[in-house]
Amino acid sequence: MAGTAAVPSNVHAESFGLRSFAAKAIIQDLLMAFETLPMPPIIPQSEASSFGHRSTKPICIIGAGCAGLYSAMILESLKIPYVILEAQDRYGGHVFTHRFNGADGKKAPIGDPARYDYFDVGAMRFPHIPFMTRVFDLFQKRLNLDEKGLLIEYHMDAQRGPTDPDPTFAHFNGRRFCEAAPDHSSKADVYAVSKTNGGAVDDELVQRGSSKIFSELVVKPFMAECTKEDSADEKFRKIWKALVRQDKHSIRSYLLNQPPFSLVEGGPKYDWTVSIVEWLETFESATGLFDQALVESIMDALDFDAPAATIHGPLAHISANEDDGKEPYSWYCIDGGSDHIVEAMVEQLPEARRPRLNCRVTKIESIAGEIQVTYRGKDGLHTVETFSQVICAIPLGSLQSIDFPNLDDLSYMKRLSIRSLQYDTSTKVALKFKKRWWQDPEIMGGPDRIIRGGVSSTDLPIRKVVYPSFGLDVKDVPGVLIASYSWSQDAQRIGGLAAPENHTQLLELVKKNLAQLHGITEGKMGDVVAFKIFNWHNEPHSRGAFPLFRPSQFTKTDDAQSMFASLKTPGAGGKLHFAGEATSVHHAWILGALNSAWRAVWNALQLREDAEELRRQLQTEWGVPDEEDVKLLRELLAAQRKMPHRF
Repeated sequence: MAGTAAVPSNVHAESFGLRSFAAKAIIQDLLMAFETLPMPPIIPQSEASSFGHRSTKPICIIGAGCAGLYSAMILESLKIPYVILEAQDRYGGHVFTHRFNGADGKKAPIGDPARYDYFDVGAMRFPHIPFMTRVFDLFQKRLNLDEKGLLIEYHMDAQRGPTDPDPTFAHFNGRRFCEAAPDHSSKADVYAVSKTNGGAVDDELVQRGSSKIFSELVVKPFMAECTKEDSADEKFRKIWKALVRQDKHSIRSYLLNQPPFSLVEGGPKYDWTVSIVEWLETFESATGLFDQALVESIMDALDFDAPAATIHGPLAHISANEDDGKEPYSWYCIDGGSDHIVEAMVEQLPEARRPRLNCRVTKIESIAGEIQVTYRGKDGLHTVETFSQVICAIPLGSLQSIDFPNLDDLSYMKRLSIRSLQYDTSTKVALKFKKRWWQDPEIMGGPDRIIRGGVSSTDLPIRKVVYPSFGLDVKDVPGVLIASYSWSQDAQRIGGLAAPENHTQLLELVKKNLAQLHGITEGKMGDVVAFKIFNWHNEPHSRGAFPLFRPSQFTKTDDAQSMFASLKTPGAGGKLHFAGEATSVHHAWILGALNSAWRAVWNALQLREDAEELRRQLQTEWGVPDEEDVKLLRELLAAQRKMPHRF
């Protein structure tokens, strides 16, 4: 996206999108629902008394992913002692880089071929859109990744000249298409999905295209709720109000319950059939992903497209220097692997307070105004330590395995939320070839056919191929390719081949699909010298890739019972706090981890003698996340004290 003015590296410059507005609206709706309820019941004495206890012991942070490490960075700036317990032998959580050459690749300097022998198993790309300011504040101001040369352009589309055709591929219904191929088809229905060509979708819809149909008939009607004259806040309020009315629906059920539609005024009407919905899901999403909440899909579409441009204006380059000659980028990645982010975060902490690895928490229990944490070390022995408070910054699947023997520590709504909030799955399969054959003009059919970054898509089992955006001009760079990136049912099915006894079948399938997608023989790709498959649902410390809530799990507050809001409030009488992207409206992004960590610390400060002074310092040094409002946070905590059973 173009722009000339520099984006300041300043967390206080945050702007927000629809998700940020929604986070506040959910709490406001919940608080309004409380006004219609009868007088609250008497608070149990154990919980009432514990709110007033102030311990001077350290705070325990469980989990050394981005949420846990950001919590530690904030506590360090406030001079509050803490201990970080991490179950794995590494830190980073969903920020995870696999290097085929191990430590040699991690130590290799920028530009050295050995540096690029990797793929990012987890977070791998970072959008430079307005409400991601906190992420880039972390990258630039606090970790200096820009100055170190680690922030580079991520090519969401393949790198090519302004008039060059796209060299990436699409392969659906047994048909392959590449815009750059000299023999590519110019037919509108290149994949033969229309009724005329033996498919199941009306010809006129296919001619319009799945992306336009989804945008015009699913997303734009919500945008039509507001006008150009509305302020940004008014636009978001109107769109959100319309979305809440439909939150009982998944994308699939919403479409199948819509009235017939026309492509043009007065034109023929079409029914929303299963065939049309499946067509849209196949080309615009992942298999089964239309069963996620409609609200999730619409908020993503609006936050990443319309509001960013129409409400906030064009984005500028990340660099703080307007004259540095850098191009304005829309997406970034980390040269050498995303785990450089968490490495830099750990380096911000004193050595004595860095994460204790291989410490798996098994029990949390509030006792006499403090809180005990039991964890099993690498030696298999259990250790019990007492802390003033606990910040749980681990995925909900892992949190569910921790024992909470004190029944007052977790309310019904918290236990329900931990068990029920929906996580989607994701699988990546990376293959290492002897060279980057996709950047070889002899193999690909000419210099205008090579692929530098970008994504190819297919309905074959591999679903998406992600070409590296790093090391593009490095001589003798290793041939590492994310040969399959899939979500939802697609990820479950290819993830079913993750066990070692199935690796022969896995490699046969992936190589065959790659050859089909690119229109070359397997022999032209060369030998696979190494590979790695990773399914996040099979990862014992995660048990899911990222939250994508089911219908009504996100917004429902009319009965003053909200799973989402329940995780934003403390448990154990104010001593147990939940962080992690599942507890943020920006789930599935690092931003959600950072925002949730800020809120967890803000809540934890309520039990400090100098709470207000520390909260002022927190806001001065770290700003207020786009999705939070200090007044609403105070009101939410007050409501919890009156009706703890509802949280």
